[in-house]
Amino acid sequence: MLRFLSCPAARVASAFWAVAVLGLTSVACGPTYPNCANDDHCKTHGEYCVDSKCAQCRVDSHCPGAGSDVCVTCEKGACGRKADCCSSKLDCGNGKKCAGNKCVAECAADTDCAAGQACVAGACTTPGSGMEGAGCKKDGDCGPGLKCNGGKCVDSSGMCRPAPIYFDFNEYTLSSSSQDGIAASYKCMKENKATTVTVEGHCDERGTDAYNMELGNRRAKAVKTYLSTLGPKLKVKTMSYGKTKPVCNEDTESCWSQNRRAELKSDK
Repeated sequence: MLRFLSCPAARVASAFWAVAVLGLTSVACGPTYPNCANDDHCKTHGEYCVDSKCAQCRVDSHCPGAGSDVCVTCEKGACGRKADCCSSKLDCGNGKKCAGNKCVAECAADTDCAAGQACVAGACTTPGSGMEGAGCKKDGDCGPGLKCNGGKCVDSSGMCRPAPIYFDFNEYTLSSSSQDGIAASYKCMKENKATTVTVEGHCDERGTDAYNMELGNRRAKAVKTYLSTLGPKLKVKTMSYGKTKPVCNEDTESCWSQNRRAELKSDK
């Protein structure tokens, strides 16, 4: 009597013909992805076997850019960047510079900045640019409808404003509290009679530029999908800024958590 080992249906069919033709009494089946016993079981996915599971990497050299970027690292089978590490100013975000592979404050005093700039909260900014979020020292440095609060130009109109939606590290799924926040923002936009909204996806500074651009895109799309269930007639566009527009520049988890967000910008 013939005996078959358990394996996917397609492989069982193939095994049947092998038995019929070669007179084999059993067929060996390897682990099913993502399970593995060695790297060969992960090769078709371009991955490596780590603790019996296929993973993106096992050592730093398996990660893209590891040879040219000192910050690239493999942690728990995933490629990323070492915490508190930078190889250029692009890794640090606004208001910081890279020194000795560490992101540090761009300035400590106005004299550290270029002519016409001022040092505000450790960042060299140009007072008087008038844009929301721009650095300021007094209300006169901000544009119409804005006031200076905590060194930043913020809205002073009194209108309700959609609040940011926050995400866990490396996540783009919405928690129940995030869904409640989107619902509250949608109510605010209805009060303001907004008809179009752009959802901006943002990330903290850890990870490569390309990875964070994609993660920001997924965060924005997750918010768009939920918004569409609340207001089918609302026109929603998405945009990813990756890690290029942080709202906080400290190397702490509490700061990073503020940068892992989606912002809703309406036409009103």
